[in-house]
Amino acid sequence: MRKPKILARLFDTDEKVAVAKSVGVHLGIALVLLISVSFSPDPLPTPPASQPVIKATFIDAQAIADKQKAQAQAAAREEQQRAAAAAAKKAEAERQRKINAQKAKQRAQEKRAEQERQKQAAEAKRQKELKRVAAQKAKERKEREAREKAAAEARRKQAEEDAAMEKMRQEQADAERAAQQQRRQRQVLSETDRYRALIKQKIMQGLYKDSAYKGKKCRLNVRLATTGFVVQVRTLSGDAALCRASEAAVRRPDKLPMSEDPQVYQQLKDINLTVEL
Repeated sequence: MRKPKILARLFDTDEKVAVAKSVGVHLGIALVLLISVSFSPDPLPTPPASQPVIKATFIDAQAIADKQKAQAQAAAREEQQRAAAAAAKKAEAERQRKINAQKAKQRAQEKRAEQERQKQAAEAKRQKELKRVAAQKAKERKEREAREKAAAEARRKQAEEDAAMEKMRQEQADAERAAQQQRRQRQVLSETDRYRALIKQKIMQGLYKDSAYKGKKCRLNVRLATTGFVVQVRTLSGDAALCRASEAAVRRPDKLPMSEDPQVYQQLKDINLTVEL
């Protein structure tokens, strides 16, 4: 604390000045009295009753000087105290300012640290959420891919089963159609043979029997309409007389026997017959 020391020096200086003034006053009074005694032509009279007054005046001056000194000292002390108090107050204010500044700086640092912590916490939370969302999406994608794969596998198996079933049904249908066609073919052939026999029987019924034809043959081609009407008849080979008689026998009836089944008709609409006795 330099200011209090300076004030102390000032106080010492003022005190010395006050003392010097007081000493000077006393010396002045003594000198006046000495001069008065030295230069008086007459012997000094007996001190009148007023001498004690002079002595009292000297004593009052001393008291005044002492009082002034005490007052100066008190004023100096008071000034020193005020200066010290002001300095202490200023120092306290400076100390408090520094404390407040340090606290404000610390609060700012703590606030920045808290903001940074919150920022890092928010970023960590955001990163965690991003990872969670990414993991959830990856899980959902895997589950979706697994479902799609399972569905594709199920569709493939179902397609294979459907194809196998379809193949089996097709094979069964083909077998049934083949069997039906065979049955139908046998039926048609049987029906064709039956009508072929009926046609031949009808021709033989119209054929004029002659012993000259015995042992001879004639091959004919006959074309028929769906009603059994003879469209055309011609000789392919054989005995000429028998063939002429056979052609006449074919044309003699209005129509020859004919089935209403179209497939049978397809087998009979253009047939070759052999006539023999």
